[in-house]
Amino acid sequence: MQSYVSPPGIAHGPYDIATDDMAAALRRRHPELAEHPDVLAAARAVTGGRRRRVHPCHEGREPTPYTSEDRPGDLRTLTQQACRHALQRAGVAAQDVGGLVVVQDPPPAEDDPFLDSDLVLTLGLPPTTARVPLTGLSTTGAVHALIVAQDMTRADRPVLVVAAGIHPPLPAADSRSTTPTALARQLMVSDGAAAVLVSNDALATPGLVIDETWQYARCDNHASPHSGDYQAEDHPGLAALPWLRPGQELPDFALVHPGGPTPLHSLAATHPLPQNALETSLTSIADDGDLGAASVLRMLARLHQQPPAAESHGLLLGLAPGHLAAACRVRWTTSATSQQKRPKLAHKAGC
Repeated sequence: MQSYVSPPGIAHGPYDIATDDMAAALRRRHPELAEHPDVLAAARAVTGGRRRRVHPCHEGREPTPYTSEDRPGDLRTLTQQACRHALQRAGVAAQDVGGLVVVQDPPPAEDDPFLDSDLVLTLGLPPTTARVPLTGLSTTGAVHALIVAQDMTRADRPVLVVAAGIHPPLPAADSRSTTPTALARQLMVSDGAAAVLVSNDALATPGLVIDETWQYARCDNHASPHSGDYQAEDHPGLAALPWLRPGQELPDFALVHPGGPTPLHSLAATHPLPQNALETSLTSIADDGDLGAASVLRMLARLHQQPPAAESHGLLLGLAPGHLAAACRVRWTTSATSQQKRPKLAHKAGC
């Protein structure tokens, strides 16, 4: 079964901050770590760039603490904005939505309501909307959510998918837990949300079609799901993905989020994908930053701005460090009735 994916709705953090200003602020607050090779490499990589964040980069004073009460409110604001933009771009009324998939990482605290029920009320979705909140998926979240949404479209009503990435403000000078890795990551991340609708019918053309899906879980792994400095080319899920094996037709484009810019660059340098296949992924994570689970959908928004050739084959891939992977084999189509016969490898999972 093929499914159509609408153009993404994107919501950004309200503060547009120059990465050079962020690097200068981190050097002032953490002079003992500022010359670490990882921090210097990150600063060089983002020179001249910008990041969108929920919190401003205050000059000359410490950042406002990010309390447990702040995150739910920020998530609600950004996810609502992204969902409204996605509905508008797809031309779908809220009352016509049949399902909702919400990626929420990290999981909410016990006293925080899940975003899915909140979005049903604030967006005006039908009270009978099927809701699936997803947590614990790390950087595979958006791709995994698309797989869930494709299953839900069998009810012949579009399914709304939304994911968000929000990060704490710049570390305070007296923080005892600050590390060079944490400082380097501060220069790479952005805050924002992205949403799409998945449907049996084309919501917009040209656009993306999901032909097949695949999932992987390595149950005996103990790697941290939040590490951004691992070697993506060694991820066991990458080796297990059947569409990249010898003899398979390689994708013309690949929207890949392996947890951050470092593993993405290592993957681009070592994996035998076509030379330009990862261009959108690399440009997005460099210019837009790492939005966590929402990154692949942000990459898809860029693909709409510079689309590939009609009927180009593509890959959506999320790799969480060491233990999770999710993928969709996709096409870029200009037709609302496009259908291709391919060997089916759909919905297989490894454990």
